[in-house]
Amino acid sequence: MSRKWDKVWLMILIALFGLVYQSQAQEGSQGNTTIFGGAQMTFFGNHDFVAGGSGAQPGVILTERATGNFGILNFSGDNLTSTGASDAGYVDGYVRKYGAGQFIFPVGDNGHLGQFAASVDGTMGAYFFANPATAVTSNLFTGGNYPALPNGGPFPIGMTTRGPGIKAVSNVEYWDIDGANATKITLTWDATSNVTALTGSVLSSLTIVGWNGSDWVRIPSTVDATSILGGASTITDGSITTTASIAPNTYIAYTLAGMGPDLSPRISVIPAIVHGTQVLEVVLSAVEVGAVTATNGGPITVRIPKNPLLSNFVWNQTQATAPANGNISVQNSIWTSTQDASYYIFTTTTVIPKSSQRRLAFYVTLTPGATNGTFSLPVNIPNGAGGGEVNLLNNQDAEQIEYFAN
Repeated sequence: MSRKWDKVWLMILIALFGLVYQSQAQEGSQGNTTIFGGAQMTFFGNHDFVAGGSGAQPGVILTERATGNFGILNFSGDNLTSTGASDAGYVDGYVRKYGAGQFIFPVGDNGHLGQFAASVDGTMGAYFFANPATAVTSNLFTGGNYPALPNGGPFPIGMTTRGPGIKAVSNVEYWDIDGANATKITLTWDATSNVTALTGSVLSSLTIVGWNGSDWVRIPSTVDATSILGGASTITDGSITTTASIAPNTYIAYTLAGMGPDLSPRISVIPAIVHGTQVLEVVLSAVEVGAVTATNGGPITVRIPKNPLLSNFVWNQTQATAPANGNISVQNSIWTSTQDASYYIFTTTTVIPKSSQRRLAFYVTLTPGATNGTFSLPVNIPNGAGGGEVNLLNNQDAEQIEYFAN
């Protein structure tokens, strides 16, 4: 009798092991699955969003998004895949990966797929098809809306909250990506993301940005030649990946942004201490300190205000060196010189490549008269220079001039 039951239990165990093996090989879903707050569900193999779901949320696996009360869908295993995701089939909420290898998180929101990828064990995230500036998305559990999510939102996208070189931040979507272990992060986009508007149709100026609690910070990243979703990355769909690994917890939220020129001026005046009437050699530089070339999409202008002590302005279009400033090279030939009642104005439409500068030199005569004193000789680059100057916090420089009557 015992042997008979031993055989029965053995057959049951073999059947169970067979089921486990099948579940690890491939799982499928047609949606209408809900993971409530504080609950988790785990797939131990590859997954496919099978077509044909029906009901209130066809194709969608719903998890609770509320801060501190997540419902989580786990994928546990190395090098797992989730296929068949679309705007009709995705995880509406949080997905976490356990195991090694890059994983494309099949997340979406409000009828829109917004996948991202990461490689490190324990990474978790969700997609929000909503403007980060409001950070409000629908709550399918209640039929209303969640408050701003994740904790720390909303995330304003105006000029005052954009870090250096950031011209525009997405008003369409963002991601909450969490994890303590460093990993490269990949974000994806499609036509709805409106990358064309973000970048002015210059795909190379696309970047990933992270919200640090007060500002959107540029995260060095590169557009993937081949998208993680397949095919070449284009202005209408593709993917972009951080150039280095970062701990996802470094930033509260992530999204796409367009970089713009970040021009900064420099001024050097020789001599800076003047005894009696002397000629000053003034060298101005426009420096592209950002990550994008200052293009000919708009004029690059530097201005220096006039001063009653200065006269006899001299400009030589062919000048190529500045002798008093150590014979440094200048590029007067690419600049034009004009004046108004208040400024000496220098303008070019020539490209200034990133991490480079273009200089010019001119001369004025300082006449102290019968007095001694000091004054500041400032230079500035106006907003909009170089096809859309975006960082106005570094647009001025100045040289102090000390003068004596004799």
